[in-house]
Amino acid sequence: MTDSPEKEARQSELDQAFTAFFVQHKDDFLRVAMTRLRNLQDADEALMDAAIQMHRKWIRIEAHSNPIALAYTILNAKITDFYRRRARHAEREIPVGTDSAAYSSAVTVDDILALRGYEPLDHALAELQMRAPKQADCVRLHYLSGMTFEEIAEYLNITRGAAKSNTHLGRKKLHDLMDLPETGKGDS
Repeated sequence: MTDSPEKEARQSELDQAFTAFFVQHKDDFLRVAMTRLRNLQDADEALMDAAIQMHRKWIRIEAHSNPIALAYTILNAKITDFYRRRARHAEREIPVGTDSAAYSSAVTVDDILALRGYEPLDHALAELQMRAPKQADCVRLHYLSGMTFEEIAEYLNITRGAAKSNTHLGRKKLHDLMDLPETGKGDS
């Protein structure tokens, strides 16, 4: 049995509207996912999972007063799900022998050393996320994704002033959490 032509036409309109929305915001969504996952393939996978969910809920997203904020909420949930899924799979993984050919594409010491500088920031951002999630989101979006305060306000469904304040307060808390030395105004 087939759907009525009107229903098929409406579904086609919804699909086109979702596609236009997603294409317009995909790069921003990917940057957001990259700031949390630190790997392009992982970020892309989480984004595609989020896109599927967004497509399923497109009517609700489209009717929302701030569609980007709702889509961002879905993306954040999918990023968290990605971490949970990875943890569940890691518990069940069993190493397969120690054949050096099998590990030729494994992580090298240089890869680990390159990420060393991110560790204190990642720990501090995780702590800030638990203490003040809105501030952590603002810091990530502004400093790691390069978004303006207007874009952050739209993504988080807050005012521009709140985005600016939360970014400033979050940066100060990160500074304290990372035990960075106080910066002076310079010598006169």
